[in-house]
Amino acid sequence: MKFALALLALVATASAYELPNFGRGYVLHKDIQEFIDLIPVEKVIQITLQYFTEDKDFQRMIEYFRSEGFKQLVKDVEALPEVKVFMDYVHNAGIDIYKMVNDLNSALKLPPLTAPSYFGTYITGGINGYIQDILNVLPQQQLRDLYEKKLKTSAAFADLVAQLKSDNFQQLVNQVYNNPIFQELLTHARTEGIDLIKIKNLLESLWGIKIPTY
Repeated sequence: MKFALALLALVATASAYELPNFGRGYVLHKDIQEFIDLIPVEKVIQITLQYFTEDKDFQRMIEYFRSEGFKQLVKDVEALPEVKVFMDYVHNAGIDIYKMVNDLNSALKLPPLTAPSYFGTYITGGINGYIQDILNVLPQQQLRDLYEKKLKTSAAFADLVAQLKSDNFQQLVNQVYNNPIFQELLTHARTEGIDLIKIKNLLESLWGIKIPTY
């Protein structure tokens, strides 16, 4: 009975269900959430509660979910390599499927599954990949909006930006750029296929720092 009540409580709290998401895979999360939003959750809850209180077959099904046989079935399915591959794919797309599965496991009093470590899971690979992965997690529009806001509301920040845009600082950038050691670094970066133009454009658009062209 406790399990049944817990299951119903889980359903009842889903009236505004948000698919677990941890910041990545926003497009996939949004696509699936749109399907979930079309489900008339309140009506589903009402029908479920009525079946739970009035229907013997439904009550027997709930009791079966508490059985050792069903728990073993869940464990066997979760142990399949194909399930692991699929769950890792969904996890890597940014949807916290391990949280959803572990909510079920908790209700069944089964041990939780361990999600893949963040490290080594999400990286694209290579220096270009590193730069792109960092750019992907930066809230660039919010940074630009905050930049514009601070220019208008903070004299100290406006003074700093003025320094960065000054001829003095530009001369500093030019000297560093022309330094032979720095040029060796740039040559190595180009040899590795690093998109220096992307970095140059980002610095120029965000901070107004003019980087000399190679």
